[in-house]
This record gives sequence, C-alpha cells and structure tokens, in this order.
Amino acid sequence: MTPRLSALAHGRDNNFQPIRLAAAAFVVLFHCYALTGRWTHEPLWQHAPELNFGALGVKIFFVISGFLVTQSWLARRAAMPFVAARVLRIYPALVAATLFTIVLAGASSPLPWRDYLAHAQTLDYAWRVALGFEMVYRLPGAFPANPFPHEVNGSLWTLPIELRLYVALLLAGVAGLLARRGAWLAAVVALVAVFAWRPEWFPLAPNDRVVRELALAFGLGSLAYVWRDALPVSLTAAAACILLVAWNPAGLARGVLFAPLLAYVVLVAAYHPRLAWPGANRIGDYSYGLYVYSFPIQQTLMERLPALSPGELLALSLPLSLAVAALSWHALERPALGLKSRFDRTPRTP
Repeated sequence: MTPRLSALAHGRDNNFQPIRLAAAAFVVLFHCYALTGRWTHEPLWQHAPELNFGALGVKIFFVISGFLVTQSWLARRAAMPFVAARVLRIYPALVAATLFTIVLAGASSPLPWRDYLAHAQTLDYAWRVALGFEMVYRLPGAFPANPFPHEVNGSLWTLPIELRLYVALLLAGVAGLLARRGAWLAAVVALVAVFAWRPEWFPLAPNDRVVRELALAFGLGSLAYVWRDALPVSLTAAAACILLVAWNPAGLARGVLFAPLLAYVVLVAAYHPRLAWPGANRIGDYSYGLYVYSFPIQQTLMERLPALSPGELLALSLPLSLAVAALSWHALERPALGLKSRFDRTPRTP
C-alpha cells in the first residue's frame, strides 16, 4: 500500500533540512555564474532554458515554506505563537545579514568608513532591509568594478514576498479556511485566477511571472499539508514527475505543470520511508544562513579576485558561506528559536 502523506508528516522525521540546504546551494551555484558575468553558461539553463538552478532552489524553498508554515498554524491555531515563530525564524539572521552585508560592501567602497556609515543610502539600506518588507540593493560605492556591479545582496529579494505570504496565510487561518480543506482549495484556486487576471491587486512587487510562480509554489505546499490525507507518497509517481520535466511534452512540464510536479517531488523526497535519512537533522539548519550570507561573500571575492571562474568562485564561496551560516545557526538562530515556547500557550492539536 502506498502511504498517505498524513501518515508520514508528523514530528521532525523528514528530510527537509538537507533538501533546503541543497536548495540554498543551488542558489549559490547560480550566483557563481551570474556574478562572474556568465549567466548563460549555467548548466541547467543550458540544458533547459526555461529553468535555472537559482529559480529551482527558490521554488523548493517556497514549497517547503508553504507546507511547514501551514503545519505550524494548524498545530497552534493562534495568532501570537504563529507570528512569534515566524519572527524568531526570519529576523535574527536577516538583521545579522544586513549588518554583515553593510560591512563587506563598505570594505569595497572608496568612501571613508565614517562617511560610508553615515551616508543616507547606508542608513536607508539598514532599516529597510532589516525590516524585510521592502528591499533595496545598493550601498554607496559598493562593488563598482565587479562583473555584476553595485548589487550587495541580491538573494534577499524573495523575503518580502515570503513575509507577505505569511500574512496571507495568517489571515486565512484566522478566517478558518485552513481548517476546511475544500474551502482552502477553492480560495487558492480563486486567488491564482485573480492573480493571473489582475496581478496589480496583490502587494507582491515586482508582480512578474517569477513572483507569481513563487506564490503558486507556496500555495501548493500549503494545499499539500491541508490535503495530506488524500496525497499518496509514491517513489514511482515522483520518478514519473522528474521524467515528465526532462521530456517536457508540449512545453507543459516546464511550464504550467512545473510547480505541482516540483511540489510533489519535494514532498516525496522529504517523507518517503525509503529515502529516510535519520542523521540529516542532527548537525544544524544552515540553509537560511547560506542563503542570506552567501551573496555579499561572493561579491567580495569577485572584488578581490576578479578573474575567478564560476567553478573557482563556487569552490571558495560555498565553504566560506557555510562557515558563516553555521556560526549564525549555533550562535544566533537556534537560540532565538528556543524562545518560541515562551509564546506557545495554546495546546497543540495532534
């Protein structure tokens, strides 16, 4: 018998941690090509022009986020612990990454440190990026001669989208939609239709195709958790999804069908008993740190060693970024997450 997702999706017995780490590494890999000025040499882009490793990694993040954040709401069904959990997960590393980026970017700026730190652009960057709801990407004089100039931490562009989706999910939970799977399915379908018709009605700037795809990936992850009783977890079906994407009949599997195919493969990889990896969650969750700290490290390396190839940049930036991510997890993120229990006064449902 093929198990249903509901029989497997409980506790911490899953592979989400290594999957998220791989997704963050995909983003780092993509940036190694982008930041060396070799966008079109990226391997996945060369073989499947509709895809690239950066977009793939981010979509995986959003599928997992929609799934786990919906699980978090349904476990508590109270606004305060839900909001506290999101704040404690996102903001400690985001604030640290903001300061980290300012320091690394300042080292590349021709301005004296006092002028750089007091500059209106630096102050504007600090508060806007640390809040997360609106991103800016430049700091005074930073990385002017790099192959991808001026951009200081391009990875953070997805955070305002994710935070707005958290707010939408909170409103859906308070309205009782997440507890009624038919209602939530109807609501998500309606939102997708309206989003396609009138994207300007939604505060997800920029309202382009990529943003809509991320919102869809998040919604599919949320629906998967709400409908977990009806969702079989099959290796054969997941393999068929991968083959469909590779074959791409009529352009559908890498087009309109890509998000649901990807969401299914991610969830099977996370929960199928044959893929169980018991030791995967013992080290630490370095994926978020790898995502938010890697870009300024890569730009700094390119500023100091401008002749680096994508492979050389990956070989240098990935271990450095992982080291910073590990420090962030053990010194900052894990202690912050330990505070969640102070806000969790609502008994959890089974």
